[in-house]
Amino acid sequence: MPLLGSCLARMSFAVLPLSLLLSVRNATGSFAVAGLTSGALSATLTLFAPARARLIDRKGSRTGLIWLTVPYLLGLAALITLAETGAPTAALLSAAAVAGVFAPPLGPTMRVLWAKILHRRQPLLPTAYALDSVTEEVVFTMGPLLAGGLIAVAAPLASMITVMALIAAGTVCFVLSAATAAAPSSDTLDQDRPPGRPMALPGMRTIVLSFGGVGLVIGVLQVALPFIAERAGSPSGGGVLLALLSAGSAVGGLTYGRISWRSTPVQRFAGLVIGFTLTVLPLCLTESPALVGVFAFLVGLSLAPLFITAYLLVNDLVRASRTAPTEANTWVSTANNGGFAAGSAAAGVLLEFRGPTLTVTAAFAVAAAITVVTILRRRTLVLDTANLEPSEAKTTWPV
Repeated sequence: MPLLGSCLARMSFAVLPLSLLLSVRNATGSFAVAGLTSGALSATLTLFAPARARLIDRKGSRTGLIWLTVPYLLGLAALITLAETGAPTAALLSAAAVAGVFAPPLGPTMRVLWAKILHRRQPLLPTAYALDSVTEEVVFTMGPLLAGGLIAVAAPLASMITVMALIAAGTVCFVLSAATAAAPSSDTLDQDRPPGRPMALPGMRTIVLSFGGVGLVIGVLQVALPFIAERAGSPSGGGVLLALLSAGSAVGGLTYGRISWRSTPVQRFAGLVIGFTLTVLPLCLTESPALVGVFAFLVGLSLAPLFITAYLLVNDLVRASRTAPTEANTWVSTANNGGFAAGSAAAGVLLEFRGPTLTVTAAFAVAAAITVVTILRRRTLVLDTANLEPSEAKTTWPV
């Protein structure tokens, strides 16, 4: 039941971008206003993600999600109402920004719940995270299609109502599940010692740096692949190239979850970052849509495994140092989303003036730099607390 709730909520976020853009465009007649409104919501959604996760850690997932979902729904309702009644742009931007502040983090919350459910069966955790990552990949592939279908048969407003219904239903399913009810908040684990801050850990900073770079590269590819297809005379081919990237990630995640690994998560993480970088290199050497599609699939193969391994590392760091778990998981997606936004913006400028070869080469340079940083900092991902008292755990990280 909590997985169903998490999927419904993630589907809501997958449907949201296109629905919001076209709803505001339909109401105001301006793509510029629609773009600014969408950007305002995305900005606060990303910037306040750690704070929302901190609330979940302190109040528990049931209370925290209710506190966030109610104002989030009210914010979306206010935004739709303002748009439909012809409110000024400033009012739309304010409503969108406020709604983004409260967006409930059901994805990270679900990953923390997996770790709690399987705390006595740790070997199953990689499989659970693989299922979670592949599910998310499928959801965010289907979301825009659902939004497009709703807009085609009904209206943009109907798709925004669907966004609200999905997040409401998802939250209800999650908070009413027996597994969620049985999971204590972080504060109930030790009232005298509240959970530590994830970014105080060098290991978390290593993961965040790595995923900032990975997100930037993927952001570049999300813009560069459709550009390559359009330049080759097939604008619709851009969707196929992006689908191949997502398909590669899904295949990689399913394969990863089926393997009984003998290597440590730290070794796998370093190897996957290296593999990711090497698969980006061939994209610098061709503009043939057919070859680009093959190489995009290969790049995707390492994406879901990278996320799965990062979540395993985060879980290990959280358990060893008693760090706030939901906030720690959220930093991974926050770093990826921030890098994605930066990469998409930079790619738009570079593609227009320098073309796809130089643009993808710049992304490869970023990936190579991140690989070097990850390898040099890989020891920060390991914390030996076997001989330490719990109170000492937070002060023993290597620098």
